[in-house]
Amino acid sequence: MASRTTYPIDTSKPETTILTAKLTGGGAAASLVNDEASRPGGGEIVSATYTGTGKYNVVFRHSYPTIAAYPTFAFVATTDGLKGQCSAIDVVAKTAAIEIYVGSTPTDLATTDKMSVTWAVRNLPEGV
Repeated sequence: MASRTTYPIDTSKPETTILTAKLTGGGAAASLVNDEASRPGGGEIVSATYTGTGKYNVVFRHSYPTIAAYPTFAFVATTDGLKGQCSAIDVVAKTAAIEIYVGSTPTDLATTDKMSVTWAVRNLPEGV
């Protein structure tokens, strides 16, 4: 589990932590680039490995007891109409599978496409 200083958000559930990551496309048939790799701590995502057109397996830096809010995706991109979805996530195992589409067509992120991902986790086990 993550053991680091976090700051509470103003919420009725103070154990909730909001996490973010920024990634850049690697181009056709390539893994995504972690834009935060050189920052202190290296970012929340360790890797986003290409597994097929528009599909990536993600490894998170830290493990958490449970997910509080599923990932949302935002794009600053030259590719029009991008959307993302998480097809699987396990914050205990530090893994996720994400898919990128234009309409209903799986699409690899171009090197000029940037994506941010936001999700929330609980720092306490369920029921505590």
